[in-house]
Amino acid sequence: MASSSPPPAADPRDNLSRIKRSSPLGTALFTSIRTADIFIQYGLVAYSLATPRLHTIGVSALPPFLPGAFSLPTLANFTALPLQARLIIALAAASSIKHVYWLFRIGETEIRPTDAVAVGFFNTIFNSLNSIFWSIAPLAPLLPTAAASLLTDLGILSPAPRDLTSLTPAFVIGTALAVVGLTLETTSEIQRRNFKARPENKGKPYTGGLFGVARHINYGSYCLWRAGYAMAAAGPIWGGLVFWFFYYDFTNRGVPVLDRYCADRYGEDWQQYRKKVKSSLLPGL
Repeated sequence: MASSSPPPAADPRDNLSRIKRSSPLGTALFTSIRTADIFIQYGLVAYSLATPRLHTIGVSALPPFLPGAFSLPTLANFTALPLQARLIIALAAASSIKHVYWLFRIGETEIRPTDAVAVGFFNTIFNSLNSIFWSIAPLAPLLPTAAASLLTDLGILSPAPRDLTSLTPAFVIGTALAVVGLTLETTSEIQRRNFKARPENKGKPYTGGLFGVARHINYGSYCLWRAGYAMAAAGPIWGGLVFWFFYYDFTNRGVPVLDRYCADRYGEDWQQYRKKVKSSLLPGL
């Protein structure tokens, strides 16, 4: 049975509030930051806004694809971009749309203004790194010649000059992982929302659907799409580093924090769920 004790005190390592109430300021801030990120990534990719700074430190980067000063995207400008550029921008936009959808249609807890700013800019930083690393043309000059040659032969780095109208195996696989991860994360959260919306399920943990595969499948899916997005932008090495970063954070902070919260909230029901579903983030992990 679920515990009847009051909600546990907030864990200082928890990035989100677990209190169910509205938060107009936090909602407005998070929505604004995540929406603005779409235009930031559009500027970094289409107008190569980071290129002048990269040149000052001796790093070769792609020139602007669109003439003139930065302007808001139009369909004509977007379709004029090479295929890889369009897909990188699309992945950034998809991540923002997913987050805003979660905020308005899935999440029930407040989003504190400080959390809105921190989480919003955190995602913008990672998206911007992807856009900047993608714009480095090619990545090979940053590596020793032998290593660059080997990685190019393996298809991890694109040869110079880079063909931006075609897709490398790493780009295709990364994009696919990002789409799968975003889909799994959103689907799992919708399944849980629908379960909790039914009065008869009040006070019960959701253990079905995708959460029957891994207890924190939404966290694991976040790792997946973050890594895939990074892989599409800059290859398997960057994608692997990003996956490790989020996997480490979730296994050492996010999952333990949420496990303690759920154990206090759901009691024996949660303990039985942990025994039944061994995987934490993804099947086998």
